[in-house]
Amino acid sequence: MRVTVVGDPVAGAAAGEPAAEHTVEVPAATTLAALLPQVVPAVVPPVAAGGADVVLLLRHGGDWLGMHSATTGTRVLRDPERTVAELDPPRVRLEPWPGVDASLLLEELALGRLPDRAALADLAGDGWRRRWEAEERALGTVDGTARLLDADVVEALADVGATVLAHGPGHARVEDAAGSSYVVRCDRQGGAVSRLDADGLERPVAAVATRPDAGAGAGGPTARRALAATLAALLGTTWREQRGLEPAPPPAPTRDTRVEVARGGGVWGWSWSDAAGRHEGRFAADGAMAAATAAYARLEPADVVAHLTAPAADGGGDPSRP
Repeated sequence: MRVTVVGDPVAGAAAGEPAAEHTVEVPAATTLAALLPQVVPAVVPPVAAGGADVVLLLRHGGDWLGMHSATTGTRVLRDPERTVAELDPPRVRLEPWPGVDASLLLEELALGRLPDRAALADLAGDGWRRRWEAEERALGTVDGTARLLDADVVEALADVGATVLAHGPGHARVEDAAGSSYVVRCDRQGGAVSRLDADGLERPVAAVATRPDAGAGAGGPTARRALAATLAALLGTTWREQRGLEPAPPPAPTRDTRVEVARGGGVWGWSWSDAAGRHEGRFAADGAMAAATAAYARLEPADVVAHLTAPAADGGGDPSRP
């Protein structure tokens, strides 16, 4: 089946220069996960003139499918199992996002959000990432009360072998029982957890959001606690795996809080509401992770850890604990 690949001109190209068009022949049953890495090389040479790295958004019609850059490679972030036969028309457009930090765009797209291009470009260079780096350098002078993770959360995470390596008002770096590192961030829009890969790049794992009127401060206190509970569930699951324990049964639901897990726009997530507002978690294409953490997000982080480390007779799973 023939797929048309369109590469928009990069910023600074001559006025009126047409977009480069190429075609690739693939079987109709080819998935997006297999297709998109093939279409990028067909257009990247004319787009990335002079060898400069260009961040590209991969689109089909008005929808986005993923991204490409030299630092992130080609990332298929929505409906990776969709086939070429389902593309109507079979046409993929590579849209340059000049001046945008590829890792920032990846973080947003991996959590199912298409950010504003101009706003994202404004965050490059001396934007928010530099602000958190400055926080890490000044940790010795940060007031102990002005931390993203409350003291009881840090204590709870220690019970599942996690160590807080760096801690500021808007972010934290945490190492789990297996030695993997996570970055946790929270602002007025909510918070996110990313795992650091072998190259030190942040790979988004989960995001937690709350309605704007649900609390104040960094994402609202409920958003911060829901984020911490989700982190505790992730780290607690690793703690169990390190000990060869079976997955813990989820905590029983409460009568006044109903957690729903659903897929929308190629992204899996959970949601629930209480007196503070509506809360949402997003886990990209990972439905299993969304389902595994949904039951914990409404709990206090210490309660999450207690459930995951309880003796086997109590429904948790570490028989070595009294």
